[in-house]
Amino acid sequence: MTPATPNKGLLLLDGAQYENATDWLHEHYGPDSPESLFKGTAYEPICAAGPFLLNASLGGGAYAAWWGGSDLQHAVWLATAQSAQQLLPILQRRLRIFDEQQREFWLRLADGSVLSRAWLADARWPAGFWHGVDSVWLRHGNAAVCAWENEAPEYDAAPANKGLAAQITLPEPLLHALSSPASPEKNA
Repeated sequence: MTPATPNKGLLLLDGAQYENATDWLHEHYGPDSPESLFKGTAYEPICAAGPFLLNASLGGGAYAAWWGGSDLQHAVWLATAQSAQQLLPILQRRLRIFDEQQREFWLRLADGSVLSRAWLADARWPAGFWHGVDSVWLRHGNAAVCAWENEAPEYDAAPANKGLAAQITLPEPLLHALSSPASPEKNA
């Protein structure tokens, strides 16, 4: 069962695919207040490359572009009642993760094509990873699909304010799916 199209949310966008992403986003989606996830971190000097978080609720340009299929198609849409200011530090704490051997890695959290690999493989996120998010939506083909619903958005698996230090361990099947080539179709 697919949930109804939500009307309140945020868009998570990897800026690497855009030349001068900060300027481009402010020019085209300035009213949606794009913020780099590196804002206020030791990596602030490279925050122009993103990833970015944009307000993307019904009536905004980012919402219309993503849901309408006209732009921002590689972004990840997060259904949430949280504001961008509330969700920004939560997402920052998920940019670096551990594998099961406790090695620390960067996670391309804002790249929809990377997250699609996990969705296509039916991989599951650990409880508390998507804290504050009700559901995660991706573009697949010409449609928006609900990739994951969060049954406990109040649970936070990374509650400590440790900056970008990893706090969450991702299971091997999920890490493998995130790094494997995407399959063209999702099995029903």
